[in-house]
Amino acid sequence: MRLPALLRTSVFQLTLVYMALFSLSVLALFTFIYWSTLGYLERQTNAIIETEIKGLLEQADRRGLVGLVDVINERVRRDTENRYAYLLVDAGLRPLAGNVGYWPREFDRSGGWYDFLKAETDGDLTPVRALVLGVGPGFRLMVGRDIRELERINATFRDASLWGLSLTLGLALIGGLLVGWSAQRRVAQINRTTRKIIAGDLSQRVPVRGTDDEYDELIANLNAMLDQIETLMGGIRHVGDSIAHDLRGPLTRLKNRLETLAGESSPSREGIAESVAQAEALLATFNALLRIARIESGAYRSAFADVDLTRIVRDVCELYQAAAEERRIALECPGLESAPPATVFGDRELLAQALTNVLDNAIKYTPEGGSIRIALDRGAGAVQTYVVRVADTGPGIDPHDRERVLQRFARLDQARSLPGNGLGLSLVKAVADQHDGRLCLKDNRPGLLVELELPASAAQGPKP
Repeated sequence: MRLPALLRTSVFQLTLVYMALFSLSVLALFTFIYWSTLGYLERQTNAIIETEIKGLLEQADRRGLVGLVDVINERVRRDTENRYAYLLVDAGLRPLAGNVGYWPREFDRSGGWYDFLKAETDGDLTPVRALVLGVGPGFRLMVGRDIRELERINATFRDASLWGLSLTLGLALIGGLLVGWSAQRRVAQINRTTRKIIAGDLSQRVPVRGTDDEYDELIANLNAMLDQIETLMGGIRHVGDSIAHDLRGPLTRLKNRLETLAGESSPSREGIAESVAQAEALLATFNALLRIARIESGAYRSAFADVDLTRIVRDVCELYQAAAEERRIALECPGLESAPPATVFGDRELLAQALTNVLDNAIKYTPEGGSIRIALDRGAGAVQTYVVRVADTGPGIDPHDRERVLQRFARLDQARSLPGNGLGLSLVKAVADQHDGRLCLKDNRPGLLVELELPASAAQGPKP
């Protein structure tokens, strides 16, 4: 990876911000340590000087200037380590006593605190902190103390602060480069995969490292999204192939029929009616496809409300009673007349359409003399649900084909001779998914048992 690209990464830029904040924190910490250590030493030095000069002023009050000169000279003799600096001068700044042979230029006649360099007999210069006060008419007294140790500590602290701050910045910069490089590698890996997917290879997936960090979570969600996209694209291809395969025959027959009618001098009413019926069947197929697409897109969800599932099941049963009797099929709906309301959150029209499709299939494939039983019960799970069961005594569906019949245009061999477009159960599956429900096909021994499980309104609630 090139350095300019790495420097532009958001991770590196965030590292720079963190580095600046951390540097300010380190600087604040060093400042606190400085004032809590060196500040304490400086205050202690000043206190020693003030105590020393206070004692000399007391001597001057008791013994006068001559006695003060004697005391200063005595203290100079006792200061074998040469830690103190004393100087008493007259109005002309001429030295009268002490171990400093001149009045420093830095000193102001008004007095106060001063730092200066004291010349030693060997030529060295010693840093001294001093306090200057007036003594008597025109005389001035200076008392100071060697601050070489304080200066060394101060210099050591400054060097340590400079090196510590530099090391902190350097390590933060290196850490930022490493973190940015690592993050950019993961992002580059995602980008490479997405470019291959854009090029048309939908089977590509971003590898997961297994570290369970935020990148793994992002990659897992991205791969799940790619799986869903690949499934949807496969479904679109399957639908396209199914439309081309299943509708080519009806369209060809309709075209041939219309060509035949066009060649007749006086087309028969039966021929025209047959052509219209074929066109209506094709339109019904396309309308079913559009309805499934709208259901899967969630277009109906904004109109969801609390509806009584018991009332819907009862109405559908009454609607198909006549059709069942015509085919000599016993349609049983035990307990529905006295059943309590079963409130679910959904669309009444969609739920009625789903139950209509299930019951229409049951009547279509159940032979004469057979029976169909419809029941509405509570689910057995921890979440409150209602289950609509439609059981028939028809040929049933082989377990290996139960997933396939839920796909669009999927028709089994025994259903080829019956009218239909293979979209009935697909619509039921779409309705169940949009209501957060579950569609399950089971064996009725003999026949097929269709279960449509929907969450109760209290458990479902509106979705944003």
